[in-house]
Amino acid sequence: MFRDLTVVFKEAIEDYASANLDDGDIIARIKSGFKIIKEEESIKIYDTSCDYYKEVTEEQYEMFVSKGWVHTVLSITLDKYNKRLDKIKDSYKNEINGRNNARYLEYLKTTRKETMKRYYKITQKLN
Repeated sequence: MFRDLTVVFKEAIEDYASANLDDGDIIARIKSGFKIIKEEESIKIYDTSCDYYKEVTEEQYEMFVSKGWVHTVLSITLDKYNKRLDKIKDSYKNEINGRNNARYLEYLKTTRKETMKRYYKITQKLN
């Protein structure tokens, strides 16, 4: 099931969960930190999870084309949550072996719990 970028853009337009960011000649949608823009004849996808928007990598473009807008956004978001959970786990280990600050440990537990809830919701959407 191989598609081109126009099919991915059409899928983003039809996705009710993607927020509409149309502005004049620019047609755009955003979902879970990914923004797809159509200006004149070009279609670009940006990762908005950083301080500035950066265009996705060629590998991610290929993933969007082969698996579609919704599936790819959800898959990449799951990867981000996995990385966040790993960082929380490392921070927890360091805190236990270091300062052992009860407030910070509670914060890490809460953050992990919230991240796990979000992770679970996305896994349900993928299945």
